[in-house]
Amino acid sequence: MTDKDYFANLYEIARHLNREFSLHAALRKSLEKTVELLGLETGWIWLVQPDVKSVYLAASYNLPPALHNHPERLSGWCYCIQQYLLDDITEARNISEIRCTRLKDVKIGTRDLKFHATIPIRADGHKIGLLNLVSAESQQLDDKQLFTLDTVGNIIGSAVQRMRLHEAYGTRPGSSNTNALLDVLNDVFKPKLEALHATLQDSQEYHLSGEQAAIERNLRIAVDQADQLLRTLDTVISESGQRQANPAGAHQLHYPATLSGRELEVLALVKQGHTNKQIADRLFISERTVKFHLTSILAKLHASTRTEAVNTALQRGLVGN
Repeated sequence: MTDKDYFANLYEIARHLNREFSLHAALRKSLEKTVELLGLETGWIWLVQPDVKSVYLAASYNLPPALHNHPERLSGWCYCIQQYLLDDITEARNISEIRCTRLKDVKIGTRDLKFHATIPIRADGHKIGLLNLVSAESQQLDDKQLFTLDTVGNIIGSAVQRMRLHEAYGTRPGSSNTNALLDVLNDVFKPKLEALHATLQDSQEYHLSGEQAAIERNLRIAVDQADQLLRTLDTVISESGQRQANPAGAHQLHYPATLSGRELEVLALVKQGHTNKQIADRLFISERTVKFHLTSILAKLHASTRTEAVNTALQRGLVGN
């Protein structure tokens, strides 16, 4: 990989992370680009829960049937998660170093995938998550490839931290449809429209001065900017439609948002069969607060009932068996 290719690929990954307003979409596209960059098969991203004691599946790309059709296999503990949380994985691990424990005993639907590279995702020294890139064959990535993966991990970590800060301060889509629309218009479309407007203004000035070559160059730039706007609009419409429709496919993978420490406590008590009043008494909070937490849990886990929320949490390893 030449230095030019190296920086071009990093720029492309950073561009995907910066232009998406959905955390899952940003992680999914950067993951896809990283898998393609190294010529591998598939991959997935774990993000750390607020308690820094567990993780949840945040994005995946091109999963084999053995995992796509059995999401419970992507839940719970494994070697790389345990080592990462114990601070034993602090830099990218080569594909030759780790055999995937989630696939090693599965006989059907694995596409012969066995080994994976593991890249820690960090930001400002804090654990953010793990990036696993999977291959059918054990192989040695060279130093530049490993350095690239470490850089990708840092880029993803910074992007996740930034999006979480936006979410915490209510600047990401979320609290209401109106606020979400304003955020998207201001953060996504306004800069692109301003850039397109500036390009067209320059073209008008070149037209007045008779600079034909400059006019043609700017028109090509304007067309490219307009194409980007249309693609962004298509993405917004598509993701909005998916959120509204929320199809319940037989093997659809949902990516739950991070649960707070209190929400995890409430969910654990729900799993034990406690009523709202019993949960309130145990946690020294009001029943109304319990209901508030349950509403948030159901929304984050894409669940319609308490039982469904518990089942999803068990599959994702958010609560113990």
